[in-house]
Amino acid sequence: MKSPTLRLGALPPIQVSPGTLVTVAVFALMLYPSFSDGGGTFSAAAALPALGIALFLVLSVLIHEVGHAVSARAFGATVDHIALTLWGGHTQYTGRPMSAPASIVISLSGPVSNLALAALATAAGTLTEAGSTADVFWYLCSRLNLALALFNLLPGLPMDGGRALESLLGGVLRNPLLGTRVTAWIGRGIAVLVVLIPLRWILQSEGAGTFLLLALLWAMLIAGMLWQGASRALGAATLQSRIDALDARSLARPLRLVGPQQMLSDLGPASELDALLVLDQRIARPGVVGHVLRIQPAAAAAVPDGERSRTPVSAVAAPVGEMGALQASLRGDDLVSAILARPFPLYLVLEDSGRALGVILSDEINGLLRGR
Repeated sequence: MKSPTLRLGALPPIQVSPGTLVTVAVFALMLYPSFSDGGGTFSAAAALPALGIALFLVLSVLIHEVGHAVSARAFGATVDHIALTLWGGHTQYTGRPMSAPASIVISLSGPVSNLALAALATAAGTLTEAGSTADVFWYLCSRLNLALALFNLLPGLPMDGGRALESLLGGVLRNPLLGTRVTAWIGRGIAVLVVLIPLRWILQSEGAGTFLLLALLWAMLIAGMLWQGASRALGAATLQSRIDALDARSLARPLRLVGPQQMLSDLGPASELDALLVLDQRIARPGVVGHVLRIQPAAAAAVPDGERSRTPVSAVAAPVGEMGALQASLRGDDLVSAILARPFPLYLVLEDSGRALGVILSDEINGLLRGR
């Protein structure tokens, strides 16, 4: 189901997931006892402020993400959208790689926005009568924003504090991937603690009321989200380390290239056919070296000796596809970007002088990136 998109002035598009309604309902249910007289009957007077605080929480998440979006734009990024989800929200933006200070500012701008909201809610509470519904409303709004800020400042991925620490460690250690791995494992530890805390509350209270059961359920869902986010970060770090290890020069496999009109008798023993490709350059075009065929050993072996000098290799070869070209100096992200920009089954690796070093197969690159 596609999420509805809101457009509010100069803000990026805001995608509102149906899960946001679940968040509102759960928090309203959890907050309802704070306004109820405990009589056991439904009270609209208690439900309305509870619903209001739940909606204020969603607004707080939105302002949190707007903080990220504004700071990302300030550092030159392009903000695609803001998403409000069951788990809170996120801001999707793209741009050139950020410096460590810029990444830290962008990461911390969300929690700072919540701290500002907590201060505003506290100030609003001072204008109300002590103990009144309005006083309780603003008190809880303030505490929820404070909790939201502090939770997001925890130093583990995928929280904002974890992203800030990731950037800081990456800059200090001069190893961004190590910073990612450290903060991702901290994030996994936090996920475990998120479940252990409500469990401890239940054990201390010698039972689980409605509030504690909802808190435990919500904690388990949040912990699952945090664990998955940390695991994705670890997976991304592993993938990036594999990308960084790619080098076109070292990956080039020396293969002999022959034309399609070359005769079978010129190829040598059958054992050498695996180290040979047929390159038809008659259909070359910009960015394409030519069309590649691979000799079928069984078909080549079936040709009588007397006919091998009159049989072109194209007669016993099957098409592989077009061949692109890559500079031998390409490494890491630059190599992957070049391959993604012009995908081919295989590539001819060329020195700056134009001399061919060998061939890279796309399947081999994919296998290396998958850890095979």
